[in-house]
Amino acid sequence: MFIRPKKPEAEPLNRQTLRDLGYAFDEADGLMKSIATGNRYDYEHFPGDKKKNQAYYQTLINPASRQVSEILCTTYEMHTIAVPDARQPHCNIYATPRALSKDKLVVIVNGHGNFAGVWAWNVLTKDGLKAGSVTEYVRNCVLRGYGVLVLNPNENICAPDGVSETFNSYVGQITNITGSETPNEHVGYVWSRIIRPAAKHVVFVAYNTAGIAMIDLLKYDYERFTGKTAGIAFIDSAHSTFQLSSGPLAWLPRCSKQWVTAAEPQGCAVSNELVGCPSVSAGNQSDCRELTPWICMNTVLDFIDQCFERGPVVDVEEFGPEDILDLAEGSDSENEALDMSNLESIRVLNAGEAAAAAQDGYCGWD
Repeated sequence: MFIRPKKPEAEPLNRQTLRDLGYAFDEADGLMKSIATGNRYDYEHFPGDKKKNQAYYQTLINPASRQVSEILCTTYEMHTIAVPDARQPHCNIYATPRALSKDKLVVIVNGHGNFAGVWAWNVLTKDGLKAGSVTEYVRNCVLRGYGVLVLNPNENICAPDGVSETFNSYVGQITNITGSETPNEHVGYVWSRIIRPAAKHVVFVAYNTAGIAMIDLLKYDYERFTGKTAGIAFIDSAHSTFQLSSGPLAWLPRCSKQWVTAAEPQGCAVSNELVGCPSVSAGNQSDCRELTPWICMNTVLDFIDQCFERGPVVDVEEFGPEDILDLAEGSDSENEALDMSNLESIRVLNAGEAAAAAQDGYCGWD
């Protein structure tokens, strides 16, 4: 007898908040604690049952991550900007009051997979808001008088109830978000439609895979990008300079810096030829790589101050062909410099696209 295979069921929509699950971030120290007992999250909630403990932990990840967005709005008075707009499937980015009208704007972009404003969900749940999210970066930038924009590169889809999701957070029927189909497209859309028309001077903080999107901006909109951008702080960035032209190759070492997870003391130079800019140790001596953005925060903030004090550098002298070859030394093959999961981000504009770009400001994102 033929038995029709059962179709896999979509995961039910889970809109429980962190408070619904009995936890909250402590206002004093930012740690995630039980509302009932005041104790920190216990990884042995079910003593001796590893499978059950893991399942319980997984139920807290998304509500804890989404709580960061709420805290950005309530504690830091950030408001949401819908991308592309609120009349259709969209995700939100977060802006401090009058951020785009300030002379100095800091744009923070987190890395792969996480909700807006979250460096790493494992650090968020274990070590709290300060270490696991962008909240301390936002607080310190606001104290310096800077406007702050927190982008949302990973919420690329919408569930049937209209709530934006990451590909890691939802299984079921989805709608792609126009302009944010991929993390790189999200960054490009926000740059060309929101930041570029309004901002005066910008410094980017790009963590992990967000660095690849920064290289796209340099590649596809070099003159307008460098005309407004005073610097890029890369943190454990996954980018490379493969296929960059001489202008971006000359701009990167003068206007950007990379902090990497390394054993050397904080600030010590670290060799990293592929990224095209000075690299220093973040000083992360722990066994948790995801703590790096928190550990190097003060030195990143110092770099941001220096970039704004100097302003954008628009008179970069271009390298000659022999200098470009020197930068590529140390790589056995061209493909070593590529992130193979982001091949679409390294394509070169053809002649027709380049001509169109001069007319309508096309930056490489459809």
